[in-house]
This record gives sequence, structure tokens and C-alpha cells, in this order.
Amino acid sequence: MDINYKSKKREEIFNIETVTTLSVILICLLLFAFFTVKGSFQQVILGLVVFLLLPLLYIKVILKEDLNNFGFKINKWKEGFFIFPVCLLIMGGFFYIIFSYTNFSQNYFLGKYDMVNSYAYLFVYEFLIVNLFVFLYEVFFRGFVMFYFGKRFNVYTIFIQFLLFLIFLDMMGRLSMDYVFYMMTALLAGMIAYKSKSLVYSYLFSIIVLIASDIIYLKLTK
Repeated sequence: MDINYKSKKREEIFNIETVTTLSVILICLLLFAFFTVKGSFQQVILGLVVFLLLPLLYIKVILKEDLNNFGFKINKWKEGFFIFPVCLLIMGGFFYIIFSYTNFSQNYFLGKYDMVNSYAYLFVYEFLIVNLFVFLYEVFFRGFVMFYFGKRFNVYTIFIQFLLFLIFLDMMGRLSMDYVFYMMTALLAGMIAYKSKSLVYSYLFSIIVLIASDIIYLKLTK
């Protein structure tokens, strides 16, 4: 009787923890999507708080887990070294299809920005703004979300984090063709992080892909 009671108690704690963690994830997404900010600086601060500070505090204070369990180390480097170029090849084929057989290059949101006419401003945008948010998305979606649920859902956690990323884009009003490279990157970066158990490879993959897509777009249209 005592054994059954303890088993049910552990199951109850597990369920409460999972629901609480999912609630924290959704609250973070809602805060970023709907909290009113003015300008890029405030958006960056908000991103740092909801995608970095809050998840790290939750992991350390509430879950009381080591950050290494959430991808903050180089782990299974052989797996990462193998799957990294495979995903780059997949993305290369995706690039070709999108730029060759769709009207993506005519409608991409980057073309509406004046900064594309100045390589200095574009450099700042890519290596500060894009780079920062790629890092934050990796920490949140591949790190916090995927590695937490990975212990419970194994490989299916790749699609869980991908679905949550799509929900996030929809909240932001960005679930459109403009962000197709972000969507595909999220899926493949999830595969890389899952196989390598590290955010290092998924981050490098994401930043290479997203900057390359912008450079290819500019080469084809400017």
C-alpha cells in the first residue's frame, strides 16, 4: 500500500512539474508576443528577459537542474559533426527550391528595409540583431523546451519545440512565407540539438543558414 502511494505521489509530482513547465513556456511566449515595446532596444531587453533570464532562473531555482542537461556544453561531438553538414545540404536544396520555384525573393520582408542598401547597416543587423535572436531562440526552443521534454518524449520533442515555434510565429503575426527559413531552420536545428545533445551545433547551423539566406536574397535581387 505504501509503495502504491509513493508511486502515485511521484506521478502526481511529475504531472504538476510538466504542466508548470509548459505554463512557464507559454507565458514567456505570450509576454514577448503581446508586451508593448518601443524600438529595437526595448525588444532586445524583452527578449533577453523572457527567452534567457526567465528560463535559466526556472531551470536553476525551480527545477534545480544543471544547465549542462539543457545543451550548455559540447556533447556527443561526433554525432554533431556528422549531422551538421547533412542538415546544411538539406537546407541548400531547400534554398534552391524556394528561390527557383516561388515568388519568395519578390516578397521577402528584408527587401522593405532601407538598410539593405548599406552593407555597414546590414552587417550590424545580421551580426547583432539576427545573431542575438538566433542565440535566444536556441536557448529557449532547443535548450529549455526541447531538452526538458526530451526526457519524456524522446525524438518527438523535436516536433514539440517546432510546433511551439510555429505557435510563437503565429502569435507574432509572422506565420507566413517570409519566415519560411526560420521555420525550416527550427526543425533542422532541433534535429541537430537532439542528436548532439548540445546547443553549440544547432546555434552555428541556425546562424549560418539565416545569414546565408539573407546574403543569397541580396545577391539575387540587388
